[in-house]
Amino acid sequence: MSRKAYIFTYNDEVGSREELMEYIDGVPEILNWRFDMQHAFYLVSELDAEQLASKIREYSGRKGRFLVAEIDRNKQGWLPRGTWRFLNRKHVPNEHAEPEAAGEPAA
Repeated sequence: MSRKAYIFTYNDEVGSREELMEYIDGVPEILNWRFDMQHAFYLVSELDAEQLASKIREYSGRKGRFLVAEIDRNKQGWLPRGTWRFLNRKHVPNEHAEPEAAGEPAA
């Protein structure tokens, strides 16, 4: 299986950032993760979006709203360099949160 990058966005009913970080850290199929925006995580996994969503539903108890979407080559935005590196390489060892002041477009 190949690694894929995802964006996971959620509302407050799913959980707080701290609660979700603790949960995500405990899911072995989520190989790495990162965040730099409110209510969003970037995830790397070999699972597909449906399987990841199922794991999140297990955690949330079906409350709240969320979206898990694969990030492929067709992407653009204004994100920190470390996030672009993470999304493109799909592996940055334990660089979960790197608050960077400036953003930049996709490389």
